[in-house]
Order: sequence, then C-alpha cells, then structure tokens
Amino acid sequence: MLVHGFPFDRRLWAGQLRGRSGIRRVVAPDLRGRGLSAAIGAEGATIDTYADDVAATIASLGVEQADVGGLSMGGYVTFALWRRHPELVRSLILADTRAGPDSPDGKRSREATADRLRAGKVDSLADDMLARLLSPGTGGDVRRKIRTMFRETPTGTSVADLLAMRDRPDSWPDMGTIGVRTLVLRGADDTLTPPEEAESQARAILQARCVTIPGAGHVSPLENPAAFNAAVQEFLEPNP
Repeated sequence: MLVHGFPFDRRLWAGQLRGRSGIRRVVAPDLRGRGLSAAIGAEGATIDTYADDVAATIASLGVEQADVGGLSMGGYVTFALWRRHPELVRSLILADTRAGPDSPDGKRSREATADRLRAGKVDSLADDMLARLLSPGTGGDVRRKIRTMFRETPTGTSVADLLAMRDRPDSWPDMGTIGVRTLVLRGADDTLTPPEEAESQARAILQARCVTIPGAGHVSPLENPAAFNAAVQEFLEPNP
C-alpha cells in the first residue's frame, strides 16, 4: 500500500505499480479529493482523516495486514496509520519524509502557499516547487508529470493538504513504539529531508535501516524508480 504526497496522486507510484507487482500486490490509492477518490467535504481533512481512509482501503482488500509506504505527506499519513491502526501494518517504508511537526516558520509557509493557490497562482507555485523538489539532473518527463499532477489537483484539495500538514502532530514520540521492520529511504539530493533526519528515524526505530537513492531529490520513486524498487525489493524479500 503506497501513499502519495503533496501535490501528487496515485500516478506518483507508476514505476512501483509496474516494477513491484512481481513480488507483491501493489495498491496506490488516490487520497480523497483527487483522482478517482471522492471530494473533500466542507469539514476539510486532516492527516488522521487520510490515515483512516488508507485503513479502510486495506480492510476493503480482504487482507489482514499490508506493507505500507508513504512519501513526504504520505509519510505523515503512514505515521498516523501506525498510531491509529497498528494491527494493519506488517512493515513500513518511509520515503523522503519527516517525523516532526512544522516549525512556526514552516506553518507560516504552508499558509502563504495556500494563499497563493487560492489566488490562482498554480503555475508560478509549480515552478517554485519543482526547483526545490527535484534533483538538478531530473529529466523533463518527470518534471512534466509532476506539473500535470499539481495542475489537476483541485485547489480546495491542495489547500486542505497544506493545512493538514501544518496541523499534523509530532511523530517522534511514536518512533519507539514501531515494532515492525522499517525501511527509511531518502533521495541523495533531497534538500527538504536532510540526511540527519532520515538517519535519526532509522536509529529511533528498533528494526529500521536507511538507504539513500542516488540521482533523486524529494520525489525519489519517480526520479529513480529502478534504485527505489531495488531497495524495496531487498527489504521485502525476507518478509514474503
């Protein structure tokens, strides 16, 4: 079960849906408000809302547990899934994500980004985000895919994502409770998730290890799917 981040949808995981199907049944849902999923209601959404949706999706598949991975905001959802529904989790994959909450400056930045979206400045925001999200060597095809996902995500959904991330809880206190095998992945050129963040997560979780994905920034499964898939396969093979 692979959970996308902001401002993406299930298409983030195209390389994993093709590349990992031989060793697992791979499911990549659209979080609510985008793609094939229902719209976000007037009440908005929280990271816990998304986690409960993922839990319901796992239950709907008729399986007792899933190997759950999340990228960036999807990582926040994965932490919340562990807090709220640990019985559903067989193993965790945390990709290019943070465990802590936003700083005060980070919260203000989320709000400013939401204001830009409300003002219709999607394209200029996409330009700014691409410069921060991706490795300098990432090709134009990946950049176009990300821009397309961002443009096709309804403004209300993107704003809800930003506010949900702004208000998410601190997951560091939960790290010591994670009792399943965990893989922490980080793009080598990810400026949003520094090396010490990923390494600290791996140290804080009893059964965790950290792997760096070369030639990738913050969107490692899309930027270097071959290396990402190889790391995931090596991780999953002892746990058939």
